[in-house]
Amino acid sequence: MTDFTVTILPAGITFSVSPTETVLSAALRHGIDMPYRCQQGVCSSCVCRRQSGTVQYQAPEPEHRNHQFTYCCLAFATSDLVLQHPFIRGDAAN
Repeated sequence: MTDFTVTILPAGITFSVSPTETVLSAALRHGIDMPYRCQQGVCSSCVCRRQSGTVQYQAPEPEHRNHQFTYCCLAFATSDLVLQHPFIRGDAAN
């Protein structure tokens, strides 16, 4: 399986994500300080605005979730992603 590239703006952080891991899991594996709490899509700490790319969720995506946003704790990348989160800082690159 081919990995995808995730870019987090405005920090400019880039990392790879496998199609078999969530975006949050990949970020943590790469040492990125991404906010999270519940890892169930409830607290919204890890939610990023999706500027480009596609994701899928293991379970059907609940109707209350806006397609402009990605719940990184639940999302599996299906393409390269550009996400925006105002509280992620740094210049980690992998």
